[in-house]
Amino acid sequence: MITVITRFAVPTTINASQMRAAFSQAAPAFRNVPGLIRKQFLLSADGHTAGGVYLWEEEEPARSFMQQRVAPMIRETFQVEPTIEFYLSPVLVENGEPQNVPA
Repeated sequence: MITVITRFAVPTTINASQMRAAFSQAAPAFRNVPGLIRKQFLLSADGHTAGGVYLWEEEEPARSFMQQRVAPMIRETFQVEPTIEFYLSPVLVENGEPQNVPA
């Protein structure tokens, strides 16, 4: 499994309520994406940083989707450059039970 974390600076012209609305508007674009298991939207407590955490089955589809769809969406919507980090997720905990993930 692969975890991807995106982060970007929220423009000063956008408040937390507007970010939540932007997240709600963007959410349908992440439904039924092949290989994407889960996507969480993030907003820092001070409202200055936003992003997402994505759990993917495999790295190649994750990299492709992030580069072709997510990064351009963030650039176009917020006029900022996101950071995108990829991590192996060798162990997941669901409902308190550890699970080893095949490499």
